[in-house]
Amino acid sequence: MELIITFIIALGLAMDCFTISISNSSVSGEVKPGIPLKVAVAFTFAHLLMLYLGSLLGGAIQHHFEGVESWVAFIILGIIGVKMILEARKRHPKQKVFDINNVGVIIVLSLATAMDAFLTGVAVAMTDIRLSLASVLIAITVFIFSLGGMAGGKQLGVAFAQRTAYFGGAFMLLAAATFLFLIL
Repeated sequence: MELIITFIIALGLAMDCFTISISNSSVSGEVKPGIPLKVAVAFTFAHLLMLYLGSLLGGAIQHHFEGVESWVAFIILGIIGVKMILEARKRHPKQKVFDINNVGVIIVLSLATAMDAFLTGVAVAMTDIRLSLASVLIAITVFIFSLGGMAGGKQLGVAFAQRTAYFGGAFMLLAAATFLFLIL
């Protein structure tokens, strides 16, 4: 069950990267060679960094939540999922497009997309999910989805990016529901 929940969480986090990658590569003009790989590496590194920082915080406060760890994970993942869906409803991909060829922009976007990974790290630290498993699955999915979004952005287009934004939230809500199922 741990593998399934962790993979669902990884998909949820990766879908946000996928949406940002598609939007920026389809609208920002010509993407220079090597930029898709830089974006994928930056998004992956930022997600791992934030996941580890969140797990440090989660580990430090876990003793305050003994006995209700699964409830905390349910609430955290539910909040992330609802937030992602609400952001998708407000998001207009053409309005949030930056010059993806700029390294500074890549760094800022990678940190912005990784904020949900911080809270995910808190949830991971409070549950039986192994941080090593979460790290590997999140790194692989974020890397593949970011690279794929950058590489296929022109072909997929902004309308597709708008629709994919909802899937990240849906995956996080599914992960939250799985914790609720385990509780009950």
